[in-house]
Amino acid sequence: MKTGNLLEIKDVSKFFHGSAGAKYQVLEKINLSIEKPTTGGIFASIISPLDSGKSTLMKIISAIEKPSAGEVLIEGNIYNKPDGTVVYIPEKPSSFPWMNVKQNIEFAIEVSKNPNKKNNTKIDEIISAVGLTGYEDHFPHEKSFGFRFRISLARALAAGAKIILIDDPFKSLHRETKNEIIQLIKNLSTIYNQAILFSTSNINEAVLISDKIFLLSHRPGRIFKEIEIDCTKRDEQSEYIASVKNEIEKLFQNHDKIPSFA
Repeated sequence: MKTGNLLEIKDVSKFFHGSAGAKYQVLEKINLSIEKPTTGGIFASIISPLDSGKSTLMKIISAIEKPSAGEVLIEGNIYNKPDGTVVYIPEKPSSFPWMNVKQNIEFAIEVSKNPNKKNNTKIDEIISAVGLTGYEDHFPHEKSFGFRFRISLARALAAGAKIILIDDPFKSLHRETKNEIIQLIKNLSTIYNQAILFSTSNINEAVLISDKIFLLSHRPGRIFKEIEIDCTKRDEQSEYIASVKNEIEKLFQNHDKIPSFA
């Protein structure tokens, strides 16, 4: 059944078995939804303490991993097989080192459901949007994290992803590069009317870039609060941003007692 939401996660749980056979739970009955983007896209974040299962949740949403229970729906349809509709960018972005920038993007189109295959004009437009014009023939293994991350974003856009998942990518970046990448992601969300879901343990990052924030408790991870950000009040130095950050910190302190953040 079709719904008004782009993404719905319903009662998703995940168990793993340890080396001694013990069963342990990483996620417990996760429920969240993201509406279809209107003009300007949508940027949502999942904040959690370290080692709370947020990467596992992102992989389940992208159908890289299967949930132990529950389901993921995209536009009301069960999503359980990767096809480019949802693209997952891990903490260390991946690309094919033997392919240059343009070949990496072309491959993403070939393996996706995107009907605009072999559209060189579209590929050139995306390369320009991610700031790689002039680097089409360069190979990613020779380049920086920021360069490889731009390739990953370009591949996701070229594949026609309805949702791009970005998993905690900024931990190893210095401030200047981090700010450049954050601004790039925000711009792409607006230009392509793109839905982006970002996971982080950095409260400041999430508050500065998100429209909506989900708070994920320590293991077993549960979504225990959803916060809407008033973007009209947002400014890095504003009292509003400080108040939201304080609210999130207090919610975690009350819920998880002593969370461990990055």
